[in-house]
Amino acid sequence: MLHRKFRALLNPLAKLIANLACRVGNMPTIDQLEAQLQNKCYQLETIDAQEKALYQVISKIRASLDLDIIFRTTTKETCKLLHIERIAVYRFFDNWGGEFVGDFEFAEPGWDFGTLGQNTIWNDSYLQEHQGGRYRANECLVVSDIYTAGLSQCHIDILKQFRIRAYATAPIFIGQKLWGVLAAYQHSKPYQWQDQEIQFLSQVANQLGFAVKQAELMARSERKAEDLRLLNEQQEILFKLIADIRESLDLNTLFKTTAREVRKALQTDRVAIFQFDIDSQYNSGEFVAENVLPEYDSAIALKVSDHCFGKQYAARYQQGQVQVISDLSQAGLNRCHVELLENFQVKAQVVVPLIKGVALWGLLCVHQCDRPRIWNSAEINFIKQLAAQFSVALRHADLLSQADSKAEQLDQALQALKQANEKLEELSNLDSLTQISNRRFFDKSLRSEWKRLLRTEKYLSLILLDIDHFKIYNDCYGHLAGDQCLIDITQATRLVLKRSSDVLARYGGEEFTVILPDTDQIGAVKIAEEIRKTVKNLKIPNECMQTDHPYVTISLGIATQIPKAGQSVQDIIRQADQALYQAKAKGRDTVVCAPSQ
Repeated sequence: MLHRKFRALLNPLAKLIANLACRVGNMPTIDQLEAQLQNKCYQLETIDAQEKALYQVISKIRASLDLDIIFRTTTKETCKLLHIERIAVYRFFDNWGGEFVGDFEFAEPGWDFGTLGQNTIWNDSYLQEHQGGRYRANECLVVSDIYTAGLSQCHIDILKQFRIRAYATAPIFIGQKLWGVLAAYQHSKPYQWQDQEIQFLSQVANQLGFAVKQAELMARSERKAEDLRLLNEQQEILFKLIADIRESLDLNTLFKTTAREVRKALQTDRVAIFQFDIDSQYNSGEFVAENVLPEYDSAIALKVSDHCFGKQYAARYQQGQVQVISDLSQAGLNRCHVELLENFQVKAQVVVPLIKGVALWGLLCVHQCDRPRIWNSAEINFIKQLAAQFSVALRHADLLSQADSKAEQLDQALQALKQANEKLEELSNLDSLTQISNRRFFDKSLRSEWKRLLRTEKYLSLILLDIDHFKIYNDCYGHLAGDQCLIDITQATRLVLKRSSDVLARYGGEEFTVILPDTDQIGAVKIAEEIRKTVKNLKIPNECMQTDHPYVTISLGIATQIPKAGQSVQDIIRQADQALYQAKAKGRDTVVCAPSQ
């Protein structure tokens, strides 16, 4: 007992003596060293927490291609993680003015500081004059208190208008182009921004740039697919009309059919075929075929005389030139020509020559009467191709040889378009890294199997698998090695799945899913265990784990149901996710089944 009391008194005494010795020797005391150690631990814990938070935000950004969802999620998550009163997105215009994007803002609930969003215009003369200023150099702007930062009075007045007291902003780049700014605002009081907060904000802004670029590429692909679809429809119509031309030499029937089909294909107001009078020097003629909407006057059989045409326009059409007018009032035509077109209520038109042999026979006219219209190259090429076929029909002697050649070219074009459409559809369903099905195809496949098995009342099993400690692996070996790890695990998993109906998809990040139609729990467990063992046998090193089994492993959660009315695919996904969570909790590298429903 005396010994313990003596030691209890001795420890503080020894510590006091050591502190006095350190002070005498001009060295840090033990108390100071302990304080420094605690401060360092706190900093490391803060950095680790922010890295985990950043990873969560980045995962959510990469999980969607919908810009609205990406920005709403990002501003909300960033606001909560940084404990900031408001996060907003500012987008630049071409003139370097800009606006706060209304739907891309999140403010802490319970505070009323006014609204930055709803497309609020905020044109900063400095940014406009310097074309983005420091943001173009990828620099962040940090102000802890607008009244002590040396800002101009006009700048302070703008900030006061929105009740902003402190702010930090980071640029958003799409490739090399400055797109906008991710802004964090404090309204209630000044705020001392920490370096790790600014770094976090900048990293989130970088990820937003990548997300915007990815979404724009997808939108461009979708527009291209739509253009290809429209072109495909036009080519099919053209192919049919060429076939009609080959099978019939009744020009009147061909002209009427063509005018009707072309007007529908181009969604225009009038398509007409004009024939010049023989020996009129191209100054007169009449419309011999037409298809026109009922609200506009018919031009059929009307005698047309234009003494300007023969001198100024005929030679150009003879050489194969095409007239494209998007707005008649801005076309700069001779008055006599303008008056003629106004009689037919024309606001915009495309006119293509019809050649018989080497002579100008007539004109194929496509009219827009309700408004001006910008004609795109695909529409113009379509009209030119059709006019060329009429010229072939007019040249009876060359009908067979020229029509056969054109039909073959169009058939090849149709095949190429079909292959392009199939390729686009395939790419839209593939994960670019692993080359397996992506989340979009998984959602579609799972809904389809659910509906099918709802009718047949058979089992549907779903496996969710996740790579254990993948963040540690990525941090240790780098993202290139991480990508290769994902590819290797994907290939190994594919070898286990034998049926064509089984679907392996990348669910997001390092998480994958397997759809097993017509498979009960016993069968699903067998497949899951085989996948787990196959991946483990790859022996992908993860020495950073510093455990007895320094290899990459996976955890798997299984859910099995017979689909029933009143349930949804979300039920089986939720069960599989809960089972995966339990597998992680049990120590990973294991398979857990959700309770049967």
